[in-house]
Amino acid sequence: MGKIKTRQKAEIRYFYLLTVLKDLVAFISAYTIAIAMEFNIDYFGKHNMFGWIAVLLTVLSLFLTNGYRIVWRYAGLQDVIRVVFAHVMVFFALITLNAIVDFGATVSLITIYSYFALSFSVLLRFYQLIFFTMIRIFADKSKIPPKNTIIYGAGFTGASLVKRFMNNADEGYNPVCILDDDATKHKKIIAGLRVVGGRESIHDALKRYRATTVVIAITDINREELRQIYFECVRSNANVKIATNISDATNTFNVDAISLKNINITDLLHRPEHKINQELLDNLICGNVIMVTGGAGSIGSEICRQALQYGCKHLVIFDHFENGMFDINEEFSRRFPKDRYSLVVGTVKDREKLRIVMNTYKPDVVFHAAAYKHVPMMEINCDEAVKNNIFGTKNVIDQCAENGIKKFILISTDKAVNPANIMGASKRMAELLVESKASEESNTVFAAVRFGNVLGSSGSVIPTFIKQISNGGPVTVTHKDMKRYFMTIPEAVRLVMQAGSLAKSGDVFVLDMGDPVYIYDLACDLIRLSGMEPMKDIKIEVTGLRPGEKLFEELRFNTEDVNKTTHDGIFICKLEPVDNELLESTLVDLQLAVKNMDNKAAEKAIFTMVPDKYRNI
Repeated sequence: MGKIKTRQKAEIRYFYLLTVLKDLVAFISAYTIAIAMEFNIDYFGKHNMFGWIAVLLTVLSLFLTNGYRIVWRYAGLQDVIRVVFAHVMVFFALITLNAIVDFGATVSLITIYSYFALSFSVLLRFYQLIFFTMIRIFADKSKIPPKNTIIYGAGFTGASLVKRFMNNADEGYNPVCILDDDATKHKKIIAGLRVVGGRESIHDALKRYRATTVVIAITDINREELRQIYFECVRSNANVKIATNISDATNTFNVDAISLKNINITDLLHRPEHKINQELLDNLICGNVIMVTGGAGSIGSEICRQALQYGCKHLVIFDHFENGMFDINEEFSRRFPKDRYSLVVGTVKDREKLRIVMNTYKPDVVFHAAAYKHVPMMEINCDEAVKNNIFGTKNVIDQCAENGIKKFILISTDKAVNPANIMGASKRMAELLVESKASEESNTVFAAVRFGNVLGSSGSVIPTFIKQISNGGPVTVTHKDMKRYFMTIPEAVRLVMQAGSLAKSGDVFVLDMGDPVYIYDLACDLIRLSGMEPMKDIKIEVTGLRPGEKLFEELRFNTEDVNKTTHDGIFICKLEPVDNELLESTLVDLQLAVKNMDNKAAEKAIFTMVPDKYRNI
């Protein structure tokens, strides 16, 4: 390693020395031309001292302005200004020096020298850019041509991308024009390309310039604007990519810092994200000890991240999944002090372990996210759904009551409404346990938050589709008319926390998830985002509904009254009273069924307690 660093330092010194030597030759030549033009070449000897002073001052000025540190292949306007400023400094320094010590030089001589020194300096530094531009113009046309590409965004990011693509033909993008929504930029030239219009010009520009790709290069753009641009491009059969955000684009012209990624499907939700009520978050999280069961899962881990981000006093991460706990510790140890969180490996099926943990850490708020969630798996393992999702939830509820925890928040699901599967029915039973406990005298607030699918969670439809697309297809959809509510994991967790802040005992909250999305359409969008066409490049197969699946999930029962809260993304359901006697007898039947590993009996017991509108036992 030491030898490599020594060699790199030697290469850097060699580069600097070579650049300085080239400048010395260029500036001596500039002074020689100035002497010849002002007097004649015979006068060169009389001004020898002043000439060397001029040359050395110019080199020194470039050093002082960091002119030798710039990567000129990627230089921008501010770098050119830096070089010009260095030469202007030299011009005034020479004028002043000649006035103090009469070297016999004239203002005209100094002006001519400064002009040629600046010209040679710029030519030496931009020869790479000129060279690569000439290669691009006169490239071998027999090679596979790069994709004609439209840059959407006439700001610093867009200009930088144009420079990058022009200088790096191997990337396969040939920028042909720029689009921007700012009408004041239309018809202007930016980075050598014309701004030909805005959003309304996408179709015409693609056709006129024979472009196949649009790169969105706007760092300050909201989700709704992005969706509109994206779908306008898709309607014109263009591939869409987006430039990653740059923290300070105005000072960044090293365009290697800008990379491209396929547009994120999370940016295509059919609604804007809900706003954050910081006061609600602070009331629930800030300064409190937070415990998260299922803390290594998709939802649980995000609750943990945001709990630490929003200032919890201490975080207790509780999960039985060892690998997930290892991963979350690896992540958190790089971001947060280790004394801010504790990792406890355990299962919610172990009541004694829960008692020890709560006695040790004394949490103020418990988020219960530990649950088996995969519908097909629970259909064939009903006893495990009962043990974990029902009796595990009961253990956490009872222990919270015993320890006097301030708030218990159950993470529920839309599949608990009119459940057609074991998983949904087990989550509905968990809701009923919350309602039943809330009716008792307790110092603990028991509440639940119900929402639909989250994008990108483990085992969800998005990662499955992406894997199928990467394998060349087919993408499998169980029914063309199936639709689901979708929300990003961070947004769902923020709403869960804000709902928890509003919660009173017995409340069941429903999140506003916008309009449901057809799964078939989602598959088509993902295929297009991968640069391919549905049914042409990647087939979509409709395989038929699986056991326990519904075409459409509901967020509330028809008999439930739904009222607004102070947060526009959160609604509260008024549930019907729980039949506690039936609940208790059902739990007894379930205990017996689980003990005997009788899945049929367990299934029958669950659907005796919950509505079975979509289930035939």
